[in-house]
Order: sequence, then structure tokens, then C-alpha cells
Amino acid sequence: MPKKIHNIKGVRLSSASSNTRYGKRDDSLAIAIPSESKLSGKFTTNKLKAAPVIIAAQNLQKLSSGNKILLVNAGNANAANGPSGLRDVKKYCREIASYLRVKEENIIPFSTGVIGEKLPVDEYLVAFKKALDNLNDKSWKKAATAILTTDTKPKIVSKLVNVGKNSYKVTGFAKGSGMIKPDFATLLSFVFIDGKLSQSLLDKIHSKALKNSFEAITVDGDTSPNDSSMLVANGNKEKPIKAGSREEKKLSQAITETFAELAELLIDDAEGATKKIKVKVTKAKSVKQARSIAFTVAESPLVKTAMFGSDANWGRILSAVGRDESLQDIDKVIIKLNGHPLVKKGHKDSRYSEKSASREMKKKEISIEISLGVGVKEFQAVTSDLSEDYVLINSDYRS
Repeated sequence: MPKKIHNIKGVRLSSASSNTRYGKRDDSLAIAIPSESKLSGKFTTNKLKAAPVIIAAQNLQKLSSGNKILLVNAGNANAANGPSGLRDVKKYCREIASYLRVKEENIIPFSTGVIGEKLPVDEYLVAFKKALDNLNDKSWKKAATAILTTDTKPKIVSKLVNVGKNSYKVTGFAKGSGMIKPDFATLLSFVFIDGKLSQSLLDKIHSKALKNSFEAITVDGDTSPNDSSMLVANGNKEKPIKAGSREEKKLSQAITETFAELAELLIDDAEGATKKIKVKVTKAKSVKQARSIAFTVAESPLVKTAMFGSDANWGRILSAVGRDESLQDIDKVIIKLNGHPLVKKGHKDSRYSEKSASREMKKKEISIEISLGVGVKEFQAVTSDLSEDYVLINSDYRS
């Protein structure tokens, strides 16, 4: 949790309980965003798209003047419910729009939870209205907690960016600890900027920030039908930030760092995780090749279980590298673990020490460095180990 959470002017939040899956725990979040804001949304590439994802993407293309409202429910994904799922989302968007006297397209819905169960619309509607009646600019921790499912703690990052006499604030929160292999975002992520940006610049910064953050993490290789990422600029400045300016560069860097920190917080809290593992592939012929091999290793159940068991089984890592279709020459591969040599020229390094490797494997953070020896490109993926607890959580998820 950051030492100081910077409030974003005009952004108000509140949460309430629907008294459904989680009993009295808050599971329904409302966020009010001022009229002058710009919103950038990125959504799942899974062909199974949850109903709120479909409506959110459509509404973002049709935004009207006036305040915008983000609605998030936890506990029910409203995915794979067919036409009735879409009807349910439209129902609560329509009712909330009427309740607040705003345009229906200005209501942006999000859901997370169990797939394939009917959404208890009336219960969530009561909770959303209660939350909307108690909006304030300080409830960041409560908001980050209300959207959790199997996460064990809220994830919030907040930064103050000073550029000359001007200052800009960035505050965001995210959730997701399983079914994580986003192609662009995590399960749910909301980042807010106290500044004025054009739509095109906001979209550009959003895409850039995602590349080495949420696009570079994996827990289990599964992409959720609900993955959503929002980047919102509140428009709270007289002059807009210009592309290529000093302000844009510093703010863009802070936003990218915010996304990266949120992504690592997700891995720290991954389902059943005991270790954070960074897989860095270097000297690749392309970023595409480096990314492919990094994820092949990061998602290998044999590698992940070896990490959990602190077993310095370098053969599993090398085997995962070797089965990736993009690899052309295994004889050039060099692998190190926390800087300690494992593999050279495609076989065990003569400097390999079982004792040293085993000692490194017991650490909570592990770095696997893989050099392909065929180019200059690189990519790093971040993942977690695979424990018995992950199996228990996901074998009993609907209970």
C-alpha cells in the first residue's frame, strides 16, 4: 500500500454490498468521473467476451457530454450467459442512468467472478444505488477491496509527478490473482490521471503502458473473458499536455511505472503463490521470439512446480525453451538462475553448482535469464510458482 494515496480531482468512489456471494462484504463499486474527462479502455481478446465487456466497449465509442459512471461488480462474471446476460447489463445501465439522469451510454459496466451463472441484477442494483448515494474522493482502498475475488489484498499505486511548476497525480488499483494471461490488461484495472490529455494521446500512452506490464505477466496461461483496463484523464488543467513535451514524457513514464507496479503486485498475490519469477530472454532475433520463449518457460507447469519445490531442475527450463517453435538453434542457448550458470551451448554449464543453484531456488524472487545468441532483442515475463494451494483454490472455486 502506498504511503500516500493522491486523490484525483473530480473522481469520486464508493462501494456497497449486494449480499450475494460474499455476504455482507462490499462487492459493488461505483466511480463517478467528471464530464471533461477522457477515457481509454482495453478489453479481453478472448472470443468468449463477458456481457459487460461487450457493453463497455460499445458505450466507450458513444460517450456523451456529462458525467460518466463506472460500475463494477465482483462475484459474478456475467460471462457465457447468452442474450440474457446482455439484457441484464443493459437493465442496470438503463436504471442507473435514469437514477442519475445521465445518458445510458455514459454508464460503463465491469464484472468479475464465476462464469456461467445468472447475474442477480436486482441485488447489485440496490448495492450500486447505495454506493452512488455515498460517493467521495477518498475511498480508494475500499474501492480496491470491493472488486476482489480470490485476491487476498487490495493493490493500489499512487504517484505525484512534478514538472517545473506543474504537478500531476496518478492513482490506480487492480485485481486479479488467477485466470491471468492478459494480452493487454489484467482482469480489472483502473488508473486515473489528474491532467488534461487528448483522446489520441491517452490511447497511445495506455497501449505503451500495457506492453511491459499487464502484457508481460502470467499466472496460469488462461485469459479471462472479463479482462478490462481503464486509463482515465480527468481534464483538470487549463492547458492540455502535448505529445512529445517534457510533461508528456514524465507523465507517460509515471503511468508506465504505475502499470508495471500494479502488474507485479498481482503476481505477488497470485493464487497459491510462494515465489515471484522473472523470465528474461535476451539476444533474440525479434521481440516476438523473445516474448514467445519467455511465456513458454513462464507457463510451463513443470518449471513452475520445480520453482515451488525449490528443485534446481535446469533440464525443465532448457526443455521448455527447446520446445518453443520460434527457437532455431538450441546449441547457442545460455541459461542462468539469479546470475548462477545453469546451461551453456545447450547443455549443462561446466561451472554449474547444484549447491549454489539449490540455494538460489529457495529465495522468494527468482530470475531466469535465457540468452538465445541470435540477435539483440529481449523481453521479460513475470510469473509465479505453482503450488498445492493453487490447485485447492481452483478445484473449489464455486463452493
